[in-house]
Amino acid sequence: MKVYKRILLLPKTVYKIIYTIIILLPAMQGNGQGLQFNSNDSLLSKRTSYVVFAEEKPTFHDNLSITFDLSLWDNDHLGYVFNITDKKANSYSLTYIYNHNGSPTLNFNIDSKSNKIEIPLNLAQLKKRNWIRVRAYINLKASTVSFLVNGKWYKAKGFGFDGEMTPEITFGKNKHYSDVPNMAIKELTINDGSKNYYFPLNEWNGKNVHTDDGDATGFVDHPAWLINESYFWTPKFQRTFTDVAGLNFDAVQQKLFMFKRDSLIWYNVQEDNVTGMPFKNKMPLTLLLGKSVINSNKNKCYVYEVQPPDSMHSIAAFDLNTLKWEAVGKAAIKEQRHHHNVFFDKDQNNFYLFGGYGSFSYHKEFFKYLGDKDTWEKVPFKGDTISPRFFSGSSDADENNEVYIFGGYGNQSGNQIVGGKHFYDLYRVNLTTRTIKKCWEINPEEEPFVSANNLIISKDKKYFYALCYPHEKPKTALRLYKFAIKDGSYEIVSGTIPVTSERIESDFNLFFNPQQGEFYCTAQEFVSPTQSTVRIYALTAPPVSQQAYLASQHPGTGNSKNLYKYLAGILIAACAAVLYFIRRRKRAAATINAGDEITPEFYTRKKEADKKPNAVYLLGEFVVFNKHSRDITYMFSPKIKQLFILILLNSKDGHGVVSKKISTTLWPDKDVVKTKNIKGVTINHLRNIIADLEGVELTFLNDTYCFKLSDTFFCDYFVIIDALQQIQDHNLTTGEFIINHCDLFARGGLLQYLPETWLDDIKLNFEESLIAVILPEVKKIYESGDHKKAFEITRVVLNIDPFNDTALKYKLKSLRKIKGIDYAKRVYDEFTAEYQKSLGSEYPIQFDKICK
Repeated sequence: MKVYKRILLLPKTVYKIIYTIIILLPAMQGNGQGLQFNSNDSLLSKRTSYVVFAEEKPTFHDNLSITFDLSLWDNDHLGYVFNITDKKANSYSLTYIYNHNGSPTLNFNIDSKSNKIEIPLNLAQLKKRNWIRVRAYINLKASTVSFLVNGKWYKAKGFGFDGEMTPEITFGKNKHYSDVPNMAIKELTINDGSKNYYFPLNEWNGKNVHTDDGDATGFVDHPAWLINESYFWTPKFQRTFTDVAGLNFDAVQQKLFMFKRDSLIWYNVQEDNVTGMPFKNKMPLTLLLGKSVINSNKNKCYVYEVQPPDSMHSIAAFDLNTLKWEAVGKAAIKEQRHHHNVFFDKDQNNFYLFGGYGSFSYHKEFFKYLGDKDTWEKVPFKGDTISPRFFSGSSDADENNEVYIFGGYGNQSGNQIVGGKHFYDLYRVNLTTRTIKKCWEINPEEEPFVSANNLIISKDKKYFYALCYPHEKPKTALRLYKFAIKDGSYEIVSGTIPVTSERIESDFNLFFNPQQGEFYCTAQEFVSPTQSTVRIYALTAPPVSQQAYLASQHPGTGNSKNLYKYLAGILIAACAAVLYFIRRRKRAAATINAGDEITPEFYTRKKEADKKPNAVYLLGEFVVFNKHSRDITYMFSPKIKQLFILILLNSKDGHGVVSKKISTTLWPDKDVVKTKNIKGVTINHLRNIIADLEGVELTFLNDTYCFKLSDTFFCDYFVIIDALQQIQDHNLTTGEFIINHCDLFARGGLLQYLPETWLDDIKLNFEESLIAVILPEVKKIYESGDHKKAFEITRVVLNIDPFNDTALKYKLKSLRKIKGIDYAKRVYDEFTAEYQKSLGSEYPIQFDKICK
């Protein structure tokens, strides 16, 4: 039976989403993040210089206004904010100096002659990402200069202007001076009333600076684009522990810390350094999970075990100043509580636990620790009921003694035998009145996810941030989400952090540091009950939405900006629609493969395959490892990923892809000429990424881009198509192919989760060739008595083609032999239900017939 998989029929909901996106898109314009300057802390040759008008310099008449946002965080250096030089070689500069008497100032000077204006700044303003609005108004007719800073005007006269100026405007290092303070700028506007230039400074890569019309007008040497710090998580720390270790964040001392039985390791977020020191006395409890909660009033960290592994204490505290331990109590709860929530009340008198998993059950109870009785008291609540769950996120108690609890995984009964579901609901829990109020429940149409431990409430109390990830995947990824407390609307506001979550002890936390304006992610990945690796990442606030980041890669296009927005909206909507279909198909495959198990031997082979250096995996999920076997997939934005794949797929035979085809494939809605700049920026970024891979080099010859590949480079897709060719040439048997390469093609179809239509024919040809080889082998393997192996192969086929009759037949027959007829019938029923849902008709082959 032939199934036509390429027909894209979508529910009305999707079309409503598309329509809404197109209507609302003009209101979705985000502000620029800004340009950071390499300062005097950098080598002279690496300091940042930004020339506003790089080639054709405009002439301004009567007046010249320069307005921008300035951030300064320098208490050591003198430096140049900007310099203006006219055609007569007159030079004027705005400089910054931190006087060690505690009075930082901006100074406007006639260079080499005199200081004309001094502008005092507040010490509290010297903070990264704290923006000061600066306006310089130059009256060319009256020969005066005025600055508006912090709501106050500062004015000077006697500059000798002659009514017009053709200035060379340079921020940072300039042709006269090389001193640059620690600073950043954004939202630059230059005008004279008739001419107006606006530079959002929202680029993410490259040296060209664009106006809001998309014109590449300026040039910057050694830029540091701030948007990357607000979208990509920056690795800060990594350490492996052979004994159980716990961690937390001390906001008072600005330190993340890790504790183990005998010592403490501090990571200072301000100074970006690590120190270690022993405890003053012996830890009075044995760590099993190492959970903890901080009491900032007492400046103590309370470490506890719900089920202590021995008769020692279950709760202890160490003073964050003295590093001295004290025993607190021996209270325990009957069942373990993996991935529960913990929080203090607003006065930090008592701490509470909620939910968790243990003894094959999901839990919904609230417990409060009573120090005077040394017991966990079960606390009853009235109002709405929270279903049993684990993997939920919780906030700190606010001034109303209320805590938010979001999402998780569990079920209504709490019995794991019943199965589980993902919850996407928010509850407000009042610890004073002991009431629970359900705020909302949503149904995200994307891959299921849960929240890491902590929710961060925004300063205006309108949003909360949660670190979310698909917890059922052993190799998964964390991303920051921003949810509206009012209605649950949300957006993704960071790139990914690849993590491994093989064991239930693995733990991920989200912290926020208001002093630094940074989010911190701590990822603790366990490989055994005692051995783990802790990694710390930082993200600068406010975080950037995925949409805003992608938009930053494509500067506007002149007076057709609004048209561009609408075209972008249609593109986003189309991607959303296709992604909906892909995810639905994935859900179909997941349902059809319910109950599937991978043998330990097969799983081990797959893990080893995933660890190759200089490796690119195109089968199943797109993954890239650098020369150190480090996963760098997160560095590939959607457009860079498309560019990389397009060139790679055309480099196998050494032909490559011509420049025009890149433009028409990746930017089909734009004229080829207008894609030159965008394409150049994207290619340069790709070059930077692959510089960390050996065996692959991007070449450009005869207007053609091609990867020059060597044996050091590994690509699973190339390996499989070479092996398929060997079968066709009779140099390899089908049996040998399956034995040697099952670990690769079992990953899934070619670029299975990339919906680009230009890949369709390539995918279809590959899938048909692969299935034509492995499907006939299933019967032989089954009849040989290796039912587990037959089952594995059918999973591969159904992962690529979820409704393949032959694969279903031998999957059910294998399951019948391995787990019995009842289990096979249950899988069949799940398959037919999904078939009906996806294709709108009943599956025509009965269970008894297909299992003959």
